[in-house]
Amino acid sequence: MSNERQKGVVVSKAIAYGSVATYLGRKSEETKTHRWHIYVRGIANEDLSYMISKVVISLHSSFANPVRVLTEPPYEVSEYGWGEFETRIQIHFQDPDEKPVDKIHMLVLYPPGNQIASTKKPVVSEFYDELVFNEPTEFMYKKLMTGTVLHPLTPCPDRMRFLNLACFKLDHDTGPEKQAPPNPLQEYWPVYSEAQDLKLLADADAFISRELAMVKALLVEADIEAKEVKEKLQQLQAQVVPKKSSKPPALGYP
Repeated sequence: MSNERQKGVVVSKAIAYGSVATYLGRKSEETKTHRWHIYVRGIANEDLSYMISKVVISLHSSFANPVRVLTEPPYEVSEYGWGEFETRIQIHFQDPDEKPVDKIHMLVLYPPGNQIASTKKPVVSEFYDELVFNEPTEFMYKKLMTGTVLHPLTPCPDRMRFLNLACFKLDHDTGPEKQAPPNPLQEYWPVYSEAQDLKLLADADAFISRELAMVKALLVEADIEAKEVKEKLQQLQAQVVPKKSSKPPALGYP
């Protein structure tokens, strides 16, 4: 199979990554107050092994064997602990020519605000993401076509197209070709629907609108300041240049 890049082809794949942490109660050990899981998963419980060769999850250095390599679903690390820390999730693909993707995830153990930690309600911190493959090889393209495809969203908002942002939606009609094994954490995972996809898109469009308005205001302000500086410079130049005398020069004799 050819390793030639597929010119003009862009394929986008939806994934989710994050953590689920459960408080073990007041009687738990001081260093094992929570049971937590860090993972990468497919949307709609899709088995991602058709495109992912392995997932490498790097934990805090205080853990034994802090770098965990997962070569098949579930791409998940489970541990006990007491503190929050930043983790690195690196996704490798079936095609070695595709550069691995890095995601940074903060392990969250405690509920937000003044909420009290509960042994019955885990803390879920999950992010939806889209892996965009620009001009994949023929080999990788065929691998990607095995799973659920994100179709181009039409019409795509002008701002997103102008900024070269991904503009896709999930194919909710077909669903994943291969399901991942059942996971006990499934009941806590967010469900991503087309309505939510459109909301995310609308939120992104609103954010871009605000950013563009801010940039426009800054440009107008900079233009006004530039004109003021130019006027002051002209005034200073006018003061420095000496005025020509209107009197004729005196005649001198030797």
